[in-house]
Amino acid sequence: MKCSSMFLSVCVITIFAGALSAGGGLDYAKWVKEAEKGNSEKQYLSGFAFYKGLGGAKRDYKKAYQWFRESAKNNNAAACVMLGDMYKLGHFVTANDKKAFDWYLKAARLENAEGMEKLGDMYLSSSKLGANCFEAAKWYEKAALSSVTSEPSVKLARLYYLGGEHFEKNEEKALKWFTKAFEMGDSDAAHYISGIYEDKGDYSKAGEWLIKGAEKGGTVAMFYLAKAYVQAEEYSGKNIMQFNPMQAYVWLSVLTKKEYQPRFEELFKNVSAKLSKSEMKEADKLAAPLILKLVGNEEIKWTKNARSNPGKLN
Repeated sequence: MKCSSMFLSVCVITIFAGALSAGGGLDYAKWVKEAEKGNSEKQYLSGFAFYKGLGGAKRDYKKAYQWFRESAKNNNAAACVMLGDMYKLGHFVTANDKKAFDWYLKAARLENAEGMEKLGDMYLSSSKLGANCFEAAKWYEKAALSSVTSEPSVKLARLYYLGGEHFEKNEEKALKWFTKAFEMGDSDAAHYISGIYEDKGDYSKAGEWLIKGAEKGGTVAMFYLAKAYVQAEEYSGKNIMQFNPMQAYVWLSVLTKKEYQPRFEELFKNVSAKLSKSEMKEADKLAAPLILKLVGNEEIKWTKNARSNPGKLN
């Protein structure tokens, strides 16, 4: 499987996941042999194996750094991103935002979307570089136009949605990028889209987007959809959804199987108290196919464990 340098960070995860799910294994030593011959992609993969401790390699940041450097010399953009991460996090090297920025910039100039996105992150988060919402927006947009993931679109949309220092909110642009993120699979972007329509006073559209997000498995959308059905708190007096505690119960049944959060549990408890036993039985029937469709076995196991040990949540 050959991966372009532009998407190698995503692709390498796919390689590992595919091998493991097939019951096979990956021998990092084979990559190292090819890396020693100057193969840039294998240099990157060798570095990644040592960085994560995968493919039979023991985690070794020094070796990871060395292989990323070799790969970066051959203009492997994904290796440049990893070097940026190592300087950002202080792995093997001393943490240095300026050097992290320089490596991300090199990756971005090699048309790497992840490097562009991380430049945007640094323009917002690095105290040493100084916050610059305009530069962040520029790099997020470049990343969003070429990324295979929805994250840059979400970050750009949030920036427009919230605004920043000397950076005015722009809900139309936020709507554009949240919609792109949703189309790329970020189901929880629907909640933000709903909020924008709510701000505009278009409650019908706001409700439609909560349903869209919930039907795609978005936990935030499910939560706010349930609140809208019972007109709780911020939805009080707004006709976003017709009052329907049974529908709220249905979506909370799905949500509390999918993810544990005390606020989800509390709302579920309050909504359950509004239903008769026969209504609850009917709602359980309606929820069953949605749970089967939208909730994975691992999510159910994690949620049960989290509910039993809430103090151990990160």
